[in-house]
Amino acid sequence: MAIILVVDNDQDVCQLISEILKEEGHTVDVAYNGCAGLEKIGKTPYDLVILDYKLPDIGGLNVLEEARGIRTALRAVMISAYGNAAIKSRAKELNAYAFLDKPFEMTTLASVVKEALALFNGADKAPCEGPGQYRA
Repeated sequence: MAIILVVDNDQDVCQLISEILKEEGHTVDVAYNGCAGLEKIGKTPYDLVILDYKLPDIGGLNVLEEARGIRTALRAVMISAYGNAAIKSRAKELNAYAFLDKPFEMTTLASVVKEALALFNGADKAPCEGPGQYRA
């Protein structure tokens, strides 16, 4: 299975997502801010990052952009309660596989994670076009 990083300042959200993904057989790590997330990305070859847009130190889009410089093959799913068209468009430009609006069903997240991992298994970069992306 995959190695996944969850970056969200809400510890309860991190715990819930982590539990769901572990039940699916994945190895999951968490970070509660963008700087910690980038540090972990620099040290561990994650297959996927689930990244909140609004973080206490640096924004999720900035984290995604910097992460792309560290690991070009890293797949990403953005999550946020603050997603608007401009934010989603920028996430798409940065090759995020999907952008899920909070609150979302955990089954939806699990499905999106499964799709992202299956579609881009071994790909250099996740393309910004494809089915099932940028859902509410």
